[in-house]
Amino acid sequence: MKYLQQTWHFLVFLCIYLLFASYALAFPSETAWTLLLFATLIVLLEVFSLIGSLQNLEFSAPRYLSTHVDEAVSIEITMNKRPKKILWLIACKVSSSQYVEDFTYLFYHGQKKTLQVTWQPYTRGIVQKQMMHITASDLFGWFKKESVRTFTVDWQVLPAVHPLGKVAAGFFQKQLTFNKQNFGEPSFKIKKFRPYQPGDRLSQIDWKLSSKQQELVLREYEQEQPIEIIFLFYGKNSSSFEAMLSLFYSLWQEFQGERARFVLLGEHGASPTNLTKQDFSSIQPLNEEVELPDFEGKQIILFIPEINQQAEAFSASRWVQVYDYQQLLQQLKE
Repeated sequence: MKYLQQTWHFLVFLCIYLLFASYALAFPSETAWTLLLFATLIVLLEVFSLIGSLQNLEFSAPRYLSTHVDEAVSIEITMNKRPKKILWLIACKVSSSQYVEDFTYLFYHGQKKTLQVTWQPYTRGIVQKQMMHITASDLFGWFKKESVRTFTVDWQVLPAVHPLGKVAAGFFQKQLTFNKQNFGEPSFKIKKFRPYQPGDRLSQIDWKLSSKQQELVLREYEQEQPIEIIFLFYGKNSSSFEAMLSLFYSLWQEFQGERARFVLLGEHGASPTNLTKQDFSSIQPLNEEVELPDFEGKQIILFIPEINQQAEAFSASRWVQVYDYQQLLQQLKE
């Protein structure tokens, strides 16, 4: 339909030009030749507007970028013509379904243009390609040519920042604080005896031994180390996967600088010891249930998008504390 319309426009345009030419030849006068000259200039402009391929246009943008889902970010894109290529456009419109803005340039001949666009991603992941749609037209908009140009990028789209991220940090900070306070709690195993010193606890005095030695003797106990806590995201495939990942990511951000360990468990296995933003961008849901990694002697706080039988089996262990998204959301709102 588009090509038929353009063919019709071409025939109409040709007929109008032939009409001017016939009039000048049939009734030669200064007015007739002026009209023919004017029509010829219009024809030349139309021809020039069709010279050059839109494939000669190049686009580039910052190669590396990091943003969050639903977060609008301003990006500077450069449009330029390939060297030693001919391009002359009467009207040029540049747009993309991925950006809010579009741009129109008149009498564009390949000069460098800077496009300030707003990009708002709605899905998490690694973006490697962007597309720009170019539409060029003649003076009257009768004839058009279109092209789609792509350029490579390496942009990270991270999970959305969860609105209850700070509340979750406060909720779980209590557990870390409790763990730290328990550092140095005495066990029942005596390490050694020593003379009492001012400031020592009276409860640690061994009165029986003190009466024999005629001086106060103190019992020193071996110290218990606090149990290390691991925050583990179990990436079960669920409608709440992205929401729970968003909350887990926000918690990870809030705990930067804390001595807390975070682990992602997705389709490609457990994440490395030190999580990076790329791990949050690239994690994919599990296609099938898997066993938890072996964290012997460590307390696991398990984040799972949706409760199931396996999650209930995990919670049977005294070393695993399970939170599904709806349950955790309810506790954080209380």
